[in-house]
Amino acid sequence: MISHRVLLSLKEAAKVIGTQGHSIQGVRDKNNGVKIGISEKVPGCSDRVLTCSGEVEDVCNALGDIVEMLNQNDEQQEDGSTAAQEPYHFHFLNHLLPPPSAEELKSREGDLTDEQVEEQLKRIGHLRLLVFNTQLSSIIGKGGNQIKSLIEKHGVKLVASRGFLPDSTERLLEIQGFAGSITNVLKEISEIIIKDEEETNNAEKEQSNGEESNGSSSSRRRFERKYYPHLQKTSETNGSSIAQEYTATVLIPETYVGALAGKKGNRLANLRKFTKTKIIMEARPDEEGDVTNEPVNGEEDKRIRKFTIIGSTSRSVNLAESMLQRNLNTEIQRRKERFSNTQSDDN
Repeated sequence: MISHRVLLSLKEAAKVIGTQGHSIQGVRDKNNGVKIGISEKVPGCSDRVLTCSGEVEDVCNALGDIVEMLNQNDEQQEDGSTAAQEPYHFHFLNHLLPPPSAEELKSREGDLTDEQVEEQLKRIGHLRLLVFNTQLSSIIGKGGNQIKSLIEKHGVKLVASRGFLPDSTERLLEIQGFAGSITNVLKEISEIIIKDEEETNNAEKEQSNGEESNGSSSSRRRFERKYYPHLQKTSETNGSSIAQEYTATVLIPETYVGALAGKKGNRLANLRKFTKTKIIMEARPDEEGDVTNEPVNGEEDKRIRKFTIIGSTSRSVNLAESMLQRNLNTEIQRRKERFSNTQSDDN
């Protein structure tokens, strides 16, 4: 099972939904078992988020159908080329990748006539995939080898946004290519994300078992030897050499900080100990007199606290970041369920 989220402009969202919802329902019917939804339209907001959940094969096929749908009925100029799109105010909606040229397509696809090239260019689409920073690290791979392999194997272009989306730990991964190629590369990306989540789940189980027994240290060492053998080597051969530091930043809403830190900070301390990282929690805004974290629209929940993770290996930092983000998502879900139960009792 996988759940992918895609950023759409208002115009793109309207095209995906279709008249009275017929277009999006057609994608659901074609890919049985897939759940597709689009976030509500918010006044003054330039974008919406499409969520697609289900079996990997069905979800990726559905997103491929959506890419084809977005390519249809684009306004054409007199010469047959697609009209240039005005830049969006929300810069994340602007394509990170430039459209391929006719020369580039000819070199990649072989000998094509001008008519064939023109037809092929019309079929090339884009998908803005929302991914967590830790997931993106796994997709890119060590030295960028993983993402290079995906590009060469599927004949697509992949590029990630440098910055996070506003008030988020997510980044954009833009995919450019034919709908079928985008479908295929999404399947591999899904498998990478699932494998990464399984390792994180195993890490959490090991941490939980270690906290409940006196064998916490040995449990952690067994896990590291199995999944991260290089960590053991680093600690043994470090000697007097200067260790390189890796850092990551996670933004946490103020209202969830206490739950993530735990009683007297013990939950955060266990996470530091297990991942062998330093996790520095930003002081409260009122303690520093920092006016940049003032409540938004008068809502205290909108205040953000920054958690900085520092470690000697990228693996340990990625693990800590992923576990901290997962703890946040779990706490958010727990509070939503508690609120829903409270509402049901009141009714």
